[in-house]
Amino acid sequence: TGSATKTQIVPPTSLISSPHPSCKTPEEIPKGTLQRIFGSSQVFQNLDDVKPKVTGLTVPLKVREYYHQGLQCLEKEDWEMAVLFFSRALHLDSQLVDFYALRAEAYIQLCDFSSAAQNLRRAYSFQPENTKYLERLTLVLYLQGQCLFEQRAFREALKVFLQASALQPEKASFRYRCMACLLALEQHQDCLSLVTKEVKLGTTNADVFILRARLYNFFQKPSLCYRDLHSALLLDPKHPQAKALLQTMVDQAQQARQDAGILAVQGKLQHALQCINCAIENNPLDPSLFLFRGTVHRRLQEFDAAVEDFLKALDMLSESQEGMVRQAQRQLLLTYNDFAVHCYLQGAYQEAVLLLNKALKDEQQEKGLYINRGDCFFQLGNLTFAEADYQQALALSPQDEGANLRMGLLQEKMGFCEQRSRQFNKAESHFSMAIRHNPQKAAYYLHRARSRQLLQNILGARLDVATVLLLNPKQPKLLPLMASLFPGMPVEEVLCSRVAHLARLQLDQVLESSLQAGIPQGIVGQVPQVGAPGPEWEMEEKREPAPSRVRSLSDSYLEQTSSGSILGCKSPSEGSPVRRPLRSGLLRLLTLKVGLEVTFAEGAEVAMQRSQVPGGGRSRDQPQQPEERAPGPAAASRSRHAGVAGAGSGPTAPP
Repeated sequence: TGSATKTQIVPPTSLISSPHPSCKTPEEIPKGTLQRIFGSSQVFQNLDDVKPKVTGLTVPLKVREYYHQGLQCLEKEDWEMAVLFFSRALHLDSQLVDFYALRAEAYIQLCDFSSAAQNLRRAYSFQPENTKYLERLTLVLYLQGQCLFEQRAFREALKVFLQASALQPEKASFRYRCMACLLALEQHQDCLSLVTKEVKLGTTNADVFILRARLYNFFQKPSLCYRDLHSALLLDPKHPQAKALLQTMVDQAQQARQDAGILAVQGKLQHALQCINCAIENNPLDPSLFLFRGTVHRRLQEFDAAVEDFLKALDMLSESQEGMVRQAQRQLLLTYNDFAVHCYLQGAYQEAVLLLNKALKDEQQEKGLYINRGDCFFQLGNLTFAEADYQQALALSPQDEGANLRMGLLQEKMGFCEQRSRQFNKAESHFSMAIRHNPQKAAYYLHRARSRQLLQNILGARLDVATVLLLNPKQPKLLPLMASLFPGMPVEEVLCSRVAHLARLQLDQVLESSLQAGIPQGIVGQVPQVGAPGPEWEMEEKREPAPSRVRSLSDSYLEQTSSGSILGCKSPSEGSPVRRPLRSGLLRLLTLKVGLEVTFAEGAEVAMQRSQVPGGGRSRDQPQQPEERAPGPAAASRSRHAGVAGAGSGPTAPP
């Protein structure tokens, strides 16, 4: 606010004037008037000797005198006396506009901005067309407002800046100062409204966008904050405050992601979803955040949202991010699989097939996908398609217990269909195939014994009945068949016969050849062993404790869920799912107790994949025998996977 630059003062034109119009010369005064006033006295009537200085010019001369004295005071920087002389002149004649401007200059030098503004307003009111007065007035208001702002009188400063902005609305600097005052007063909503109006006016000032971005960040609207920050960087890519705010948002996103990881590990998935949503709003260009949110959506069974997030993550990822691309593809596969299981549980088998087809389109090396689709075909009655899928699963893992159990059930049902059609040779073949896949199930031998009896293969039928006695002497409907094949012989005698001895040798040989050294781990877990109880389908995931690294809580959560499957299973001898190492490049899916083990694709692709299989249509109707088991909610537990197996950790990031 220091001393203002001296301004060349121009004398007002009103000072260079003729005598005051109210003054009259002696010649103009009527003599009759003087006679009436002064009577016979001649002293007052001798006006010819009166000098011009007493002819009524006292006021203008005095004004001129004050003017010159005021100018001298301005030149001498005697501001107080200048104000005094200009005030005297204006007292004599208040219509002298220039004197208000001169007195305002003196007030400016005295830092009395309020009085200066008042004088300039008066001058501007007399001459509205004079823009110099308006410019000077707004400048004085700006100085006054800035002084008040520095004195922390923010509310008074705001009033002054608003006055200046109203006088010159085209100047943005006054609006900027109003924004600063509102921020200082913590009136953030009013400030945001003012900034938004400024943006709508088409400003190209990056600072305005950064200010609004900060306000949006204060109001926890990170998506709007990011949008304004992006606009600011487009206007000024090297703006330091924009870069600092961007880093702040990235840090906020990382913190929100870490919080989401902690909540997800604790099983608080809804809260985890809120945190990861906040992280994405703060940093919408990070594909790992979409990958994480998709995983949370999948675990919440919000499959459409999960698929959308995984596809978006894949679109954002570059070829150099190979590991994350594989992880996103794996998560997408898991989502299709989980969605298929959900459809299976709801009885929407055709939709489950379509989803599994999508999964198989990108992953043909996972036996669980084929097993799951085979289960869907089984429920739809497309037994030929189901058989082809089970065969494909067995080709990938010949010793897989789940696939063998399902193949046995399928062959049993196909044998029933052939029996009804009186095709006993084909029925015997199907029952023999069922025995090959599950040699410990006594019912298969009993069914084959009936077919062999009808084919007059009495020895074969007797061997099958003896095998049933060895496996399960209490097998339903065994005694009537034994009575017809071993008439008059009690069970003990049959078991001691040479036929039973031969049956025992054959059974031992078959069991020994089918003894499994270990079932390779694919995308499905172990199926419950024969005779295990069959609880209803469940979906549960076993989470591993997170590593100790700072980012491990969220990362480990992704790794756990990325390798979890949908159709897990528990062995009856185990209290919890068994973890097994993954083969390189393979997924492990959490498998359910039902037949479903992964996800699906389109009907046209199904037809193409099954074109080489004869008779791909729906199987003939055949009422199920009491011993028959079919994959589904009511089936025996040995045809079901246990509740979701523990989610094994996927590939971990290098330390």
